[in-house]
Amino acid sequence: MDSAADHKKSMPMRPQRYLQQSSQYEPEGIVLILPLEQTEASVLQGWGARPDNHAPQTYNGIPLKGHPGVDLLAAPNTPVLAAAEGRVVEISRDPAGLGFYIKVEHLWGESLYAQLGTILVESGQHVQQGDVLARTAALRNVPCHLHFAVRFLPYNRFDGWGGFSDPTPFLYVAELIQPDEETAPDAAGLPELLVEPPNARRP
Repeated sequence: MDSAADHKKSMPMRPQRYLQQSSQYEPEGIVLILPLEQTEASVLQGWGARPDNHAPQTYNGIPLKGHPGVDLLAAPNTPVLAAAEGRVVEISRDPAGLGFYIKVEHLWGESLYAQLGTILVESGQHVQQGDVLARTAALRNVPCHLHFAVRFLPYNRFDGWGGFSDPTPFLYVAELIQPDEETAPDAAGLPELLVEPPNARRP
């Protein structure tokens, strides 16, 4: 009878796709492209950033634990791309700071694209990875950016993150440029979520 060690040796090795850093790999067959039509991927505000600033804000009535997404710098009117194949399930405007947004449903969950200007798809439309969904808005008081987040099934909208998860380990990009102390804007220059209206319908 073969031993467990012999069986393990005979099993084919599953290659791991490393992203950005050697410690980050895509473990579940989910590969997301950069959701912007540009070569450089620069972060304005990362996942979980500024928890003290976000704690007074709520999502679905629950205080936030930090920034519930990733803000990617982009010039105004930059094409916003579907990070993965899916179906557009919601196009609306968030009353608490995310502006116009699109949600795309995937087999594994959903992706959110917010701070949008021109919307170029319709609800119910099937999109392929890389299809243009919208264009970024020209924002007045903060640098122009795309707010991007994902939810993986099963998710909990009342977990202090709105059910969202950090998308960066799944982004298939050569490099994700993080803000540093010298170039990053201070708190006054970063986008804030607003006070959540009672019974507001959030993305």
